[in-house]
Amino acid sequence: MPNTTVPATAEGMPKFNLAAIMSDAWERYRHIRRQYGAWQIERGIVDASFSACLKTAWRVAKQARTKAAVAAKVAKLAGSPAGDRLRALRAALADTDTLSFRYSAAARRASIKSEIAAITAH
Repeated sequence: MPNTTVPATAEGMPKFNLAAIMSDAWERYRHIRRQYGAWQIERGIVDASFSACLKTAWRVAKQARTKAAVAAKVAKLAGSPAGDRLRALRAALADTDTLSFRYSAAARRASIKSEIAAITAH
């Protein structure tokens, strides 16, 4: 094993609000304990462990960070021609939700999403 040290400040690591994540985990844990009966928890019908709640809280925090990063990129592109194309693509994506069930919109939706991802990746 290499003998490398990690700086105490953990530079370059993404920063999360740990207190908010822990608070969210405890809130989820209490909600599940109130929502379900003891027999449901004992039989394993519901995973009411604090570990599962903490994992969910972390997943939600990471998803929120990703959404915020994408929203920041979109806001940055708002005044450019790419922003105009992005607005048109989002409108087209919203239109695919209202298609009749006779039409398969999966391929159209996938191509629009890939083009949006390509624009926001730059």
